[in-house]
Amino acid sequence: MSDKNINTTITKQTFIDLGMWLTHPEQHTAEQLKTLLDEDARLPLIKIINTYWLGGAFYHSLNINNVWQKLDEELQLYLTELEQFYVERNQGIKEEAIFACNLLQSANIPVVILKGGASLFNGVFNPISQRFMTDIDLLVPEELQDKANSILLAAGYAQQIEEHDHASVGHHHAPALFRENGKCCVELHRWVLKKSVSDVLSTEDVWQQATPLQLNDSLSVLQMEPNQQMVLSIAHSEISHNGFADKHIDWRQLLNAYAIAQYYEPQLNWLSINEHFARCNKTAPMQALLIAAYKYFKFNTAITLINDQQANAQIDECINLYVKRQSSANKYGHLVAVLKGYSKETIELNYGNKGSFPLLTGRFKHFKRHLYMLTTPKYLKRFLSKVK
Repeated sequence: MSDKNINTTITKQTFIDLGMWLTHPEQHTAEQLKTLLDEDARLPLIKIINTYWLGGAFYHSLNINNVWQKLDEELQLYLTELEQFYVERNQGIKEEAIFACNLLQSANIPVVILKGGASLFNGVFNPISQRFMTDIDLLVPEELQDKANSILLAAGYAQQIEEHDHASVGHHHAPALFRENGKCCVELHRWVLKKSVSDVLSTEDVWQQATPLQLNDSLSVLQMEPNQQMVLSIAHSEISHNGFADKHIDWRQLLNAYAIAQYYEPQLNWLSINEHFARCNKTAPMQALLIAAYKYFKFNTAITLINDQQANAQIDECINLYVKRQSSANKYGHLVAVLKGYSKETIELNYGNKGSFPLLTGRFKHFKRHLYMLTTPKYLKRFLSKVK
């Protein structure tokens, strides 16, 4: 490494380069290639790739293109190591999914494997190293959720709830379950999306239109049909996780939507997808994601409004905010996120809305929880690590 000052600041150009390298590496310019080959100049790109767990996808895109041969040995070895990590991790997650689904099926409990879990088996991500996952989401009938939870607990799973944590009253999934030596957590969902956005995609419709998914030679479960996979991908990142409201692009989820679109393109009915969002006045979040896919992945659809000023302004602001927040002010980001936890919607979701003065009572419980966390060493250490 040279002694010169190294600039690791992520710029607007970093995101342009990111989108190109992930989806159209053959279209790089001489300047983009020069940046990639410079050990110091590429650090912002590597930084954003690691932030969003895109190492496997980045490796695959470059490896199948002749640009791979131009990379220096250090970068090749680094990306190859990341690729191997993702392969091994996702293979373990596949085994965990098979283990959990087999337990539930043996008890005659229907299962729809959601989101990334399904993509490890259905071909959306091939190789599977392109998709980083944190858990397995399994939809089971609401009336059988307690039974399903008990079956997994009896098989060695345990709830991942630490002291002073709690299970949300109105959450769309049960507390995460983990077993000793397991590869990841398993979350049992009773609804596909939380109640406040269920108009976008109803759980009943998912069950009615689900299709078979083979996990291995002897085990078959269900998966969402392609159009619903796309709707869930957009709604999950932009609405449920507040990507649109918070003006934040989750590049891992953006790539997920792109992969679904690429894999299922002949089967997708974009007008139907649009209707899911239009019927509850949520087309703005959908258009923002589609504009991001158009700008950075050069992916267009039948419903993408390329000249939509609001959507274009939204994406530009997302990028501008990300670049701006790299200053020292970003240490307050986690504090802002904590304060958002006191909103009426969040309080009712976590503590319910029954009893006398439920909002006041819920906020008091939430305050006591944070007070405890900020005065307990293990929680305080975790909080401080996020605001450094």
